[in-house]
Amino acid sequence: MKINLNQSKIFLYTLFLVYIVNLQAIERPDFIETKVKNPKSVVFIGNSFFYYNNGVHKPTLGMVKANKDLGKGHRFRNITINSSSLEWHDVESYVTNQKIGSFSITSKNKYKKYDPENYQLAILMDCSQCPIHPDRKDLFHFYVDEHSKTLKKYGVEPALLMTWAYKDKPEMIEGISSAYISAGNRNEIMTFPVGLAFQRSQIENPDIELFTPDKRHPSKAGTYLMAAVIYASLYRVSPIGNTYDYGLGQVIQSKLQTTAWETLSYYKNK
Repeated sequence: MKINLNQSKIFLYTLFLVYIVNLQAIERPDFIETKVKNPKSVVFIGNSFFYYNNGVHKPTLGMVKANKDLGKGHRFRNITINSSSLEWHDVESYVTNQKIGSFSITSKNKYKKYDPENYQLAILMDCSQCPIHPDRKDLFHFYVDEHSKTLKKYGVEPALLMTWAYKDKPEMIEGISSAYISAGNRNEIMTFPVGLAFQRSQIENPDIELFTPDKRHPSKAGTYLMAAVIYASLYRVSPIGNTYDYGLGQVIQSKLQTTAWETLSYYKNK
């Protein structure tokens, strides 16, 4: 037990050092809010990090609906490809295909038609190593630029979601955060600091497991933390006290809400 305890202390201390250094070293985000306020139609474009645990759009929408001040009529769409990079996504087709979201089959097996989705905002993420891998990092920047231009052309505001370091490779976050913030600044769009929230949570609440056993994909708690950062970033409101029940228990959800809000607050005032 002593060996395991010591190893745990060393790991947490390493995380703490990386966190402090990273907060001091990351590029300053020039864009700390989205232009559209209270977006009603949002599309998530990415990979398995978005779709694990039945999709991050579910808890994000749940938090939105729990806040009555935001009104009704919010529609979120998840468009993901497993293991994908931004290079794989035909973003123009997503925002011009009027068949996407044109119907649903309700829980009572009723066929329901909808008007074509006119997305107000799109949240983009790349593969977990794409922003930092020597064979992919230039392509990361290229496709952020290309997709941002395409989305703006069709009146959709782009935003980026900063992903997180692998559980056993915390040093990844410095390169990931720098790449996402740089790409966001260059395209004049906001980057949501989810990766920094993961890092903070692992230091402050190491008892909350944010990862699946592969040490990469988000656990249910990880997906909820991601949703809380997205919710707070998009709607400019604290997630602390939000009553949406994601099944994690009030104590864990409260801790993750606090982490999300404190991370975003520091990020905006860096």
